[in-house]
Amino acid sequence: MLDRYAEPRRDASTLAARREALLDQLGWLEDESTALAPLLAALPTWAVEQAPMPGDLTAKETFAALAALDRDVYPDWVARLQAEEAPAFTSPAPAGPEGANDRSLADLLTDLRAARAAFREAMTAVPAEAWSRAATLDGEATDLYGLALSIVQRDADHLKTLAYRLHQADLRPPKPGDDLPRRPEA
Repeated sequence: MLDRYAEPRRDASTLAARREALLDQLGWLEDESTALAPLLAALPTWAVEQAPMPGDLTAKETFAALAALDRDVYPDWVARLQAEEAPAFTSPAPAGPEGANDRSLADLLTDLRAARAAFREAMTAVPAEAWSRAATLDGEATDLYGLALSIVQRDADHLKTLAYRLHQADLRPPKPGDDLPRRPEA
């Protein structure tokens, strides 16, 4: 978040290193989904198909939503940034695509890796000079460096939320005769 406090250096070597770092960070989602696959596969089905609260995404919906952003939203941002003068973007609201919970976890993670790999490849193809083109994201001035950083941060936030939820969950199977906790009578 250093960019919010000071204008980063804009010499060619610094910008090249920054592009390389951001492209590497975009690849983190591919690595993370590979690492998570065996851990998530060991969880009970309900743990990846149920949301803790209405309006929250399930684990499966989270992965499907991240893949959908990489396929349907972010490539449009990159294309518009290259074609338009100072395009304005709004951060997408997290939404789980219909039917995500009906798909296998392995399929969702494979789809997520493929979508991110294709998006990262498209980002790699953007000419260096286009990375500095002006845009806005949620009303704040930015460029492709800022958009890429925002995407990486959004990925991390979604996965951190999911990790905290699963870490705090009681994933032991219920024993026969166990009752759900009851609210005290008033």
